[in-house]
Amino acid sequence: MARLFVGIGLPETYRQSLSPLTTSLSRLTDNCINWSRPDTWHLTLKFLGETEEARIPAIKDALSTLDFPRFTLQAGGAGAFPNAQRPKVLWLGLAQGADQAAGLASGIEDALAAVGVPREQKRFRPHLTLGRVRRPGPGNHQPLLDAAAQTQWPPFTVNRFTLYQSTLAPTGATHTVLAEFALAG
Repeated sequence: MARLFVGIGLPETYRQSLSPLTTSLSRLTDNCINWSRPDTWHLTLKFLGETEEARIPAIKDALSTLDFPRFTLQAGGAGAFPNAQRPKVLWLGLAQGADQAAGLASGIEDALAAVGVPREQKRFRPHLTLGRVRRPGPGNHQPLLDAAAQTQWPPFTVNRFTLYQSTLAPTGATHTVLAEFALAG
């Protein structure tokens, strides 16, 4: 079995900015937060979970059929799932490209459903995970989210999406690229 997801890798400018941001944010909270690591930071389009390795070729073939145009993405704003009062996940939103990311995610859902991958039941909400709260509890996390939202992120062109294998370890997940799929010029 392989733990799979489809996502958009982030440019170096984003990855280089993550550690200074999370270091400054960690000073604003007493909560134990597992911050995202720069080397694995991405935007998830579809989480497949544990998948039989024999199904990977069909998944790759299905994803290769997508015909979707390149688009511009830019992070902006911040929030929390399920909410800022009891957050489990802290995230950055998208100031630009949210509709296009949702369209790409929808196309991926359709392509994978055709090869028997179950559709996601929850509405797709494009975001970049900053961190996961280890012991969620009540508190005012709005100052932390406000500080995260102040960071200025440059726009970048999304010209491909990636099928990743995620391997869990005590030190955090590692992501291996299984295939990349170009978006139309």
